[in-house]
Amino acid sequence: MTTTQPRAVAILAANPAFAAILSRALEQDGGYRVASFSSVEMLTTFLRISPVDVVVLDTDLPGAPAIDIARGLRSHLKLASSAFEIVALTRAAVAFHRPLLAAGIDAVLEKPVTPQQLLATIDDLVEIERAVAVQHQAVTQPVTMVRAFEPRPVPAERVGNVIPLFGEGRVRR
Repeated sequence: MTTTQPRAVAILAANPAFAAILSRALEQDGGYRVASFSSVEMLTTFLRISPVDVVVLDTDLPGAPAIDIARGLRSHLKLASSAFEIVALTRAAVAFHRPLLAAGIDAVLEKPVTPQQLLATIDDLVEIERAVAVQHQAVTQPVTMVRAFEPRPVPAERVGNVIPLFGEGRVRR
């Protein structure tokens, strides 16, 4: 029996109300786990310890342009996982999307964006990723006999240097 964990999404937006609306739709309608951040530093710190499937960038952030943020995320060596999609939300017209895509952004949505548009885009990106993974798995795994006596690897309880919180893994004295 195969169980799948909910996909994780990180949102970087300067407007907390906008991030809350998107988070609610992604969690309730899409079943995603969502974490929202208001600064690049907060997002990067989170991505160092927690892998995500999709990063949503609001291009209206003050300070660093979305192009620089995307390039930085794509080239960062100390992230928990580099296998994530980036969706940019921008006010720029379609003619100006090319630099965003060249910076490593996978999808660009022009504002105003409804939560349903974002959900559909993320679902499409995740399905493409899932299909590629299934194809890769089919190619790399031989279709020979299955060894029932071979022990299966036990999943690690902790990832990296994550400290268990709220009693997880602690022993009472």
